[in-house]
Amino acid sequence: MEESDETAAEAALGMSAPFFVNSVLNAVDDVRYGAFEYCLQEGAPEAIGAATATQKAEELERGVISIHNLVKDVLDKRMSNWEKYCLRHCFAIPEGFLTCEDDIPAKKSLNDGNSDSDLDAELVSLRKKLEDANIESEELQKELSSLERQAECQRNLDSSMAELLKVFESKAFQDNFQDLVNVIPLFQRKLEGMKRKIVENIDDQIDWNVNGHHKRLASGFTARTEDSQDVVNVLKKY
Repeated sequence: MEESDETAAEAALGMSAPFFVNSVLNAVDDVRYGAFEYCLQEGAPEAIGAATATQKAEELERGVISIHNLVKDVLDKRMSNWEKYCLRHCFAIPEGFLTCEDDIPAKKSLNDGNSDSDLDAELVSLRKKLEDANIESEELQKELSSLERQAECQRNLDSSMAELLKVFESKAFQDNFQDLVNVIPLFQRKLEGMKRKIVENIDDQIDWNVNGHHKRLASGFTARTEDSQDVVNVLKKY
């Protein structure tokens, strides 16, 4: 691209590569000059304050100037290479990136007042999307916490069920359970016998109240808790 085209493109895009490069070079020179100027001021005779201050100050000044010149030569070479690299690569505008016909529309778009309102509307839209994203993130976080609690409860339940299943599958439990199954008919017979004896005792009580048969009452109720002792023993083992 010719130099006139590059200048027009830079003007259309609102930038100036030489101005940027010169600003950086001037800033580096200012820092370098200020640093060595400070060293020279600190090495002045009044700053040293000794009998041979003038001689020492002159020697120090010569040393500082020599170092300054050495640093300046190195910096000049490095910054010259940096300047060439920036102009050739960093600020090189590709061919056809901006044509002359695009200069006027580009300038108008940059100076168009409506662009501010468009940017404001886009900013409002982005803020709304950000708020929605934050709300969705909070909801997802709550759902994640709920799922973690459910998973913890499920793990505890699975562990308890595994322990219970282990007990059910143990030989001692199977033996006790079989004993319980076997004793149920005996328990039912004992209950039926106790029920009959209770009924007989009630009849004896009625007969005693009517006829005063004390002797029959004394021998009427013979049901005892020993009748269910077999069942109790099995239940204790269970």
